[in-house]
Amino acid sequence: MSWEDQPGQERWRRLRRQVNRVWADDDPPTLINAVPPLDLWDVQRPLPAPVDAEQQRSFDFAHRVGAVMLARGASIDDVEASIRAAALAMGLPHPEVDVTFTSIFVSVRPDPERPPLTSVSVVRQRGDDHSRLADTHQLLIALANGHLDRDAAFERLAEIEQRPHPYGDNLVTAARGVLAAAIVAQLGGSWAAALVVLTTAALIDVLGRGLARHRVPTFYLNVVGGVVATLAAATTTALGAQGTPALVVAGSIVALLPGGTLVNGVRDALAGYLVTGTARVSEVLLVVGGLVGGVALGLGLTRALGVDMSVDPDVLGLDALPVRVASAGVAATAAAITYYTPYRLLPAAALSGALGMLVLSVVQSLGLTGVAAYACAAFVVGLSGYALANAQRALPLMVFVPGILSLLPGLTLYRGMLELSTGQAVDGIVSLVDAVARGLAIAAAVLVAELIGQPVRRRVLRRG
Repeated sequence: MSWEDQPGQERWRRLRRQVNRVWADDDPPTLINAVPPLDLWDVQRPLPAPVDAEQQRSFDFAHRVGAVMLARGASIDDVEASIRAAALAMGLPHPEVDVTFTSIFVSVRPDPERPPLTSVSVVRQRGDDHSRLADTHQLLIALANGHLDRDAAFERLAEIEQRPHPYGDNLVTAARGVLAAAIVAQLGGSWAAALVVLTTAALIDVLGRGLARHRVPTFYLNVVGGVVATLAAATTTALGAQGTPALVVAGSIVALLPGGTLVNGVRDALAGYLVTGTARVSEVLLVVGGLVGGVALGLGLTRALGVDMSVDPDVLGLDALPVRVASAGVAATAAAITYYTPYRLLPAAALSGALGMLVLSVVQSLGLTGVAAYACAAFVVGLSGYALANAQRALPLMVFVPGILSLLPGLTLYRGMLELSTGQAVDGIVSLVDAVARGLAIAAAVLVAELIGQPVRRRVLRRG
């Protein structure tokens, strides 16, 4: 039958079929988000479908896994992937998950003839704890591979939730001081300046922990930290204990900056979680705002002491390379301890941080400075961190977050605050914008390295 002889309705159906052949996309849908770590979407050996009371327990297990991940510093795509992996491994089909900055919504429907299981929880207290992230991640890997039954998985998760931190408060306080001292050393400061900033950062940590017990908001904790750092640097300089107060303040600032929140905020925004990404970046800006206010207040008080708080803008040459690389490794190790990173990942964090500082020093000696230099260094930190973390079957953020802290623009932030406090408004704004640009470039470069590492890893696994 020719086109002219076909009924009108059949003509339109045939036309639609021809159009669909041309324009329809036969490829499977592509995930907008980054590929979850260690392919948690692909559960190899799910447990048998639960029945009755086991359904609710299995559902609660998946929800609790998400709460632990979100409360301890994981990105949103890692949280969603973990919840889905936990639900599928427990035999719960087609889980629907929605995670925001502080809330988790999970719904599954094991039986089509019965209402779905649905639950919402709010995570009100958050804090970085890479040890619990690592333990939860290992739990999911074991569960997805069929190495645990339900009862063993329930017991192991309860143990993770109740387990104390691997490092005590005193060790974390000392590590924060060592982190600040290592930053001063890599900026060219003297041993006296490093000792002063070590003591100052430890004091700030103790004060912050005491104020936090009284539920003082983080903004005011950072205001106090900025004031203490500035006054300590000015006082010790006036007494002749050291002569580089700007580096002391810069080291203290870096020890207070939330590197993990910055990376996860940019990562969530780029992955399509705009609400959560914006909230996390806003949290970083609030922390920086507290530091700016505290340092500005401290600079106003230091004028009475007559101390020169100016910044030396010189870029260190390759002759200082060994000290810079070694101090970056020490800083990354100390930062990893403040994040409660497991012992086995401390060498990886140190190596990643040292490689980043090595690249930064080399590219700066070749004439590449500013945002581009720090982005190159952060890319190396991200790529090495991704490789080292996957070699130990851990989340990459546990390695590259401590590794990038040496790159954060503490000295640039301080320069901007100093310029604003001395009436150089234009220069101060430029310096602060430069600091923000460096921070965002560092976070974005780390994520680019992770995106590049994922297909390479999958290709290696297929060949293996």
